[in-house]
Amino acid sequence: MSKLKALILGFLILVPLFVFIFIYTFGEHHFTLKSYFPVVDESGQVVTEANGDTLFRKVPAFEFTDQQGAVFRQDALKDKLYVVNFFFTSCPGLCRKMSTQLVRVHEVYQNNPTVELLSISVKPEEDTPEVLNAYAQSYKADTSQWHFLTGNKEKIYSLAQQGFDLGTIETGGADGILHSEKLMLVDRNHVVRGIYDGTDVKDVDRLILEIRVLLDEYSKAK
Repeated sequence: MSKLKALILGFLILVPLFVFIFIYTFGEHHFTLKSYFPVVDESGQVVTEANGDTLFRKVPAFEFTDQQGAVFRQDALKDKLYVVNFFFTSCPGLCRKMSTQLVRVHEVYQNNPTVELLSISVKPEEDTPEVLNAYAQSYKADTSQWHFLTGNKEKIYSLAQQGFDLGTIETGGADGILHSEKLMLVDRNHVVRGIYDGTDVKDVDRLILEIRVLLDEYSKAK
């Protein structure tokens, strides 16, 4: 090998090394998640704050009933991250797949009290607290952290539509039904920070990772 080629090769090897050392010594990696659902005005324009940042919608306040028959309010999630899905217990396919994937999320963060899961029934007329409790037990859910909720149907659908942009599908009956495979990651300010396919293993892997990213973001902000 000629001296010139050796010099070029050495340069190509050393430059990335020096860049890495510089970044490692003086830089800091910043990872953050995007926010979803910007606020828009009547003309359809995105609303911004005084500093020019986009203003994002917050999940509306809610009050439902959990699997124990107790009142569960959004206030119980203060300073916490939470994952939300909409389901019903008699759904044999989609909902079971989502619940199975939520078990994975639950197992990873079961010892972290700042991460909670909410599974909200879209068939509250069928999913009584007793039914939800049996469903929770079938997945060995720790219901101090994974909450199964029922309540007024109109309020549930309003939350799904206004908080998460979820719509109904036609079923051939008198009413449509809200049926979605989506899992939503909500931050401690009640802003949606991630949307995932709850039936897809790789997408749920991404959810598990992005919860860690958000937790890391908050830990560095202290």
